Amino acid sequence: MSQNLNLLRQKYCHPATLSGKKTHYLFPLEKECEEGKALLAKAPETLLHLQELDPYGLQQTYRDDVTGAELPVFAVFDLEGDHHLTWEITTDSVPITSKPKSLPAYVPFQKTQTSVMKMNERRMNAERAVTRVSFILGIFPALIYLFAHMTAISGAAVPYLLVGGWLVSALLAYLLGLSVLDWLLPWKKLVISAEFNGILPKEVREKARAAREHFDNLYLIVDQQHRWKSALLPDPRPRALDPLLIGELKRGRCRKFILIHQFDLTEAEQYLADEFAVKPDGDFAADPTDGLM
Repeated sequence: MSQNLNLLRQKYCHPATLSGKKTHYLFPLEKECEEGKALLAKAPETLLHLQELDPYGLQQTYRDDVTGAELPVFAVFDLEGDHHLTWEITTDSVPITSKPKSLPAYVPFQKTQTSVMKMNERRMNAERAVTRVSFILGIFPALIYLFAHMTAISGAAVPYLLVGGWLVSALLAYLLGLSVLDWLLPWKKLVISAEFNGILPKEVREKARAAREHFDNLYLIVDQQHRWKSALLPDPRPRALDPLLIGELKRGRCRKFILIHQFDLTEAEQYLADEFAVKPDGDFAADPTDGLM
């Protein structure tokens, strides 16, 4: 079991009882009539005895021994999304999720950006030096032009020509300097990716299917320490995944994140045996909502 995930559960999860959807067995046709509406108003609500996750627990990082980059400890996968996720961090931008308050938005890529800025420290210092030198050297072409055409230029136009020539020369020198820097000292960026490679056990899949009725989104939190893939990072360490299954509840502008289950992934062969094995007559599948009550 992952020590990071165990500590996340211990420090950032606390017991919570939530009201799920009301229990009823009415067809859509029945729900629209007056008797059906009256019954729905009196129907008991499902109580879910689970644990609430503080999403700020995801803002943990570790430092890579080779590059010194500060990387997130956890990665978050949407159960309805892609199994392969890629993020690009530069000195000017960090990954932004399409849902600002969702669980993936708490992954601390801003701290990784600080490490990327340190990787580009020489480039940033060199660019500041190019800026200063460009403004200093820009005055000389303007002065040379003025002295060469002094007799043909009226005195009132001298300041405007001097300032305009200085700015144009400085801009040209600055652009030339940037071109040289892009060749000798290009900007560095960090592109990292995470991959969820596994199969949910049968009982976990049943819990997730039942949880769809109570939660707006379902996520998997994975311990990603030393498992990020990147051209700048060492090869990821192999590790068995034991992710956390998290449900997201939207309450107006607020969101709650509920720990539903922690599990070990299963092999595809074992999943096929569990899912499609022939059962003796009289055996029935378990109620998928049993694990949520």
